[in-house]
Amino acid sequence: MQILVIILFLLMIAQSFSSIIQVKYYQKFFASLTNRYKENSAYEFYTDVSKGKLFRTIVAVIIDSNGEIISCHICRGFTVFARFKEDTSYRGISLKGFSERKDKKDRLTQVEDTLANVYSRKLETITDNR
Repeated sequence: MQILVIILFLLMIAQSFSSIIQVKYYQKFFASLTNRYKENSAYEFYTDVSKGKLFRTIVAVIIDSNGEIISCHICRGFTVFARFKEDTSYRGISLKGFSERKDKKDRLTQVEDTLANVYSRKLETITDNR
């Protein structure tokens, strides 16, 4: 019984350390991304998380004033081990298109669904500020 408690305690410590490492990575990544685009005030930075059946997908996107994607970074998998990777296939695409496809009940990938959610949040921000 004592061995089981010790093993459980060690697993809790390992989880705590891996969570700290994950948070530090996110902070460093987001800081580098915002520093890269901070000179252009027309750009906006959004993040969103989509929970799948087994894995989470985190999307960090930089958009311009027209709602077009400048940079899209995706983190998939077990979040402790996953790293952000830039996906250039979304560059230049308008977020509004993802939202319209979602409204039409088209089948979207997990990333596209997350981008549609980002557009909805952007609209909420605009309407709340008026």
